[in-house]
Amino acid sequence: MNETVKEIFCSHRVKTAAVALPLIVLFLAFAPKWLFFVVLLGLLALLGHEGWPLFFGERGGFILHGPVWFLAFLIFLAAHLGGVLALSGALVIAVFVLVLLLFEAGLEAEALPRFAMAILFILYLPFFFAHLLLIWDLPEGRSLVAMVFMVTWGGDAFSYYCGTYWGKHKFSPTISPNKTVEGFLAGLFGGAFFALLLNWLGLVTITWNEAVVLGLAANFLGQMGDLFESYLKRSHGIKDSGNLIPGHGGLLDRVDSVLFAAPVIFYAYSLWIL
Repeated sequence: MNETVKEIFCSHRVKTAAVALPLIVLFLAFAPKWLFFVVLLGLLALLGHEGWPLFFGERGGFILHGPVWFLAFLIFLAAHLGGVLALSGALVIAVFVLVLLLFEAGLEAEALPRFAMAILFILYLPFFFAHLLLIWDLPEGRSLVAMVFMVTWGGDAFSYYCGTYWGKHKFSPTISPNKTVEGFLAGLFGGAFFALLLNWLGLVTITWNEAVVLGLAANFLGQMGDLFESYLKRSHGIKDSGNLIPGHGGLLDRVDSVLFAAPVIFYAYSLWIL
């Protein structure tokens, strides 16, 4: 066996995936909604813990810590209990509260960028992540949640392995030096492939062209989400958001693409397919 191929398939990434994927499939198949909410809320806490330094630095932003976490919980709870309208309303309230806090902070030089990052933090983590709760409530919601993970993580596997083996042209050398154009295109192919697979298995009853569009769009935005997190890490000189998952780094390193892909699946399915 070629040594590069052998190294890839014996990596921690593959071993982690071999353990995690069956557990995720079982969970999506049998978990009640309340348990799905509780698990996602726990994951949100971990994601926020890892993501906080990427937005505020290791020392900055602590005056916002309590209000931002309370608003994040409010947004997540609104999505769970009231759907997209409640989620949108909670986001408006969160931004309003943060603007009021900014006015209270006065004319301190760092106040405006700090509060701007707080709003971005609210959008990036609880708001985007809460779309998984909205997807759960759609027809075939469990399968659509699975689609989010399959088109992003499956596409990422295509991107990683094809980019490692065949990648020659750098995609974004400044932000993510290891990403290649070949890997990017392979990721898009993987996203479409896994969406079509779910359609072929009858788990999502949409047409094949709708599946392709959903897979391509979600994977494309997922790869942009991965680049966005890479930008945040590079701006703070951080290699990985954490070391929770062997072969992947932190939890945020594994979910960054899901954060961007979930809203695409939700709004595309709600507005175009339903």
